[in-house]
Amino acid sequence: MKSLLPIKKLLLFILITLLSVTGYGQEKKESSPKKEKKHFEPNNAILFSPVYTAQFPFGNMQDRFGFNSLFGFAIHYKMNKNWLIGLEGNFLFGTTVRDYYILDNISTHTGQFISQNNSLIAVSPQERGFALKFNVGKIVPFSETYPDAGLLFMTGFGMLQHKIAIDVRAASLPQLDKTYRKGYDRMCNGPVISQFIGGIFMERRRFISAYVGLQFDVGFTQNQRAYDFYSKAKLDEKRIDLFLGVKVGWIIPYFLKSSEKEYYYY
Repeated sequence: MKSLLPIKKLLLFILITLLSVTGYGQEKKESSPKKEKKHFEPNNAILFSPVYTAQFPFGNMQDRFGFNSLFGFAIHYKMNKNWLIGLEGNFLFGTTVRDYYILDNISTHTGQFISQNNSLIAVSPQERGFALKFNVGKIVPFSETYPDAGLLFMTGFGMLQHKIAIDVRAASLPQLDKTYRKGYDRMCNGPVISQFIGGIFMERRRFISAYVGLQFDVGFTQNQRAYDFYSKAKLDEKRIDLFLGVKVGWIIPYFLKSSEKEYYYY
């Protein structure tokens, strides 16, 4: 029994030492809290966004035009619950006009026009227009760490206008001056509704904020000219102009106050 006494004392000494070291480590950990990654909360902000949309037409729009582009600018106010309201304006342009026959009555069989000095001039009709909308949207974040990144849903209401643009010099072709062009351009306008779904990411300290997604537009338009020279009548049928597009926007956010917080744990 006496031979076991030193061993018991040794084990007791080791146990007391381990408990002392563990207690010291715990005390040191509690006295030196670690810092978590900085966390942002949703906050009010003004978002400035140059936007571009590549659109593919359907419905009545496809009968008259081909692929077109929208380029414009949007400004939105983001609330602290990630709701968005704002305005957006876009310039519409394209190069494919399927109603190319509208000028057949005043052109040669080769599609050219006789100028005042009897020279032949070629004219290429283009697609031109614009869209103005009031938008309402919502950001659904993926995580609390990035409350301004996630899914973006947007609905827009506004006005759409498009026409066949005939860009010529009236001095060369008086038959296509500003007055006569209106009889050929088939300008249409009317209300438009758009639906957008995509992804959004906003970085508060760098200019890498953007969104991208799909947009579907429905325009309820009607010809606004009093007379169409090719048809020799007024075109007053109601149109349904459909567009499916890929939309990209670069965001320049201006946050109205800081919402950055640091959390500690022990």
